[in-house]
Amino acid sequence: MHADRRVRRLLWPKAVATIAAAAATLIAPAAAASAATGVLIDETFSTQTTPANFGFPTGAAVANGVLNVTTGMSSHTTSVKAFDVAVTQQRTLDLSFDWKTAAASSTSATGLEFRDSQGNLVFALAGTSAELRYGLTGPVSDSKSAPDSLDPSWTRTAFDRAKWYTVNLHLDFTLQRVQYTIATKETAAKVMTSGTAAVTGKNLAKLVACDYNGTGVQSIDNVRLSVPANAANGRLKGKSMYAFGDSIVYGHVYPRGFVNFTAERESMNLTKYAVNGASIGPSSNQILTQVQRAASKAPDYVVFNGGTNDADLVYNKRFKVGTMAPGTDPAKFDNSTYAGSLETTISAMRTKWPTTRIVYVAVHKLGSRDWNTQLALRSVTLQICQKWGVTVADVFNDTTLDTRVDGQRVAYTFSGLVNGYPGTGGTGTHPNIAGITDFYVPELTGALIRA
Repeated sequence: MHADRRVRRLLWPKAVATIAAAAATLIAPAAAASAATGVLIDETFSTQTTPANFGFPTGAAVANGVLNVTTGMSSHTTSVKAFDVAVTQQRTLDLSFDWKTAAASSTSATGLEFRDSQGNLVFALAGTSAELRYGLTGPVSDSKSAPDSLDPSWTRTAFDRAKWYTVNLHLDFTLQRVQYTIATKETAAKVMTSGTAAVTGKNLAKLVACDYNGTGVQSIDNVRLSVPANAANGRLKGKSMYAFGDSIVYGHVYPRGFVNFTAERESMNLTKYAVNGASIGPSSNQILTQVQRAASKAPDYVVFNGGTNDADLVYNKRFKVGTMAPGTDPAKFDNSTYAGSLETTISAMRTKWPTTRIVYVAVHKLGSRDWNTQLALRSVTLQICQKWGVTVADVFNDTTLDTRVDGQRVAYTFSGLVNGYPGTGGTGTHPNIAGITDFYVPELTGALIRA
């Protein structure tokens, strides 16, 4: 349900329109359903807006398919767009937009500030000719002006002013937390920064275009604001989670996998036992071993996956898929098969932590594994999860992430790090930050709430 907007955000240039079109055949119906329920703003600036110029009273104009702001403004001045009550009353929001600055010197700085009804900062973004800035804390401001004394507390990094950048924010005003990612807007997107932080803002009330110093027109495009389908609204705060599995859970070569993003976002306490290369079925790197070595203290939740490396091992005839056993006696599980090993693993979890809620994550449709083997493993896994009362976070079926589609493989998976963050153009197995935040985190959050 999140894929259509994500393909649009990640595969920006016109030159890759054919890739996006290929992906769109799978994702258009889900996007339409989402638009009917959760989207508050979806503005491409292809025509003049109502109110005009997106509600900015000065220094703004819609032209050539984008919104330009801070036009003709002088140092320390602002122009404020107020969000309506349908936005300010929301406790959890997802916000994305594209941004570019024309600041021409290292001393000129213009930017955007998102603030609440009381002037507390939610998020800020700015740029000079050579420096990208972002901030999540800073002084309270009524936004009538932008003097140096009211500047956000900036984190600074070098950037290419000639490029467009895409900002993605998950705003949780119950927890007063923001999860953020800023990336270049290109096919091989480069993540500039990503993290989760506490903020003082308590709602989303104002978008402030700021001329901090000098001159520099900013351009904004593709503004999308929506209410998440699976917002926890603070219900998971303080809950403990143990995570088991393979490199998709661990994060591959990046230490923040989808369980980390979920725990950060919801203020949960995470202990991650997952290991790259692990499998459910019999091997030298079994997920069962992770469970056996885990702390005896019961967590609120156990989250695990499996099947990705098993698909290779089954395809190469290292072991068979097998079938579900008729009862729950571990002595009757065939541990030489995937099915028997899965039942043994779940039984071990139930025995070790009888009151813990267990969630199995069915990973996305993999272009990097044999399709029929994936389907066979999925079939028996769902049977066993139902038998044992295990909740399923079904990324495979309930999202449109399918890396058999080459455009999705490029946009949503990675093999190595770029700038210290997951890149793009992976094998189709390991979700990058875009894949994690758009598909895995919403599904896992919803499953944790159901469990």
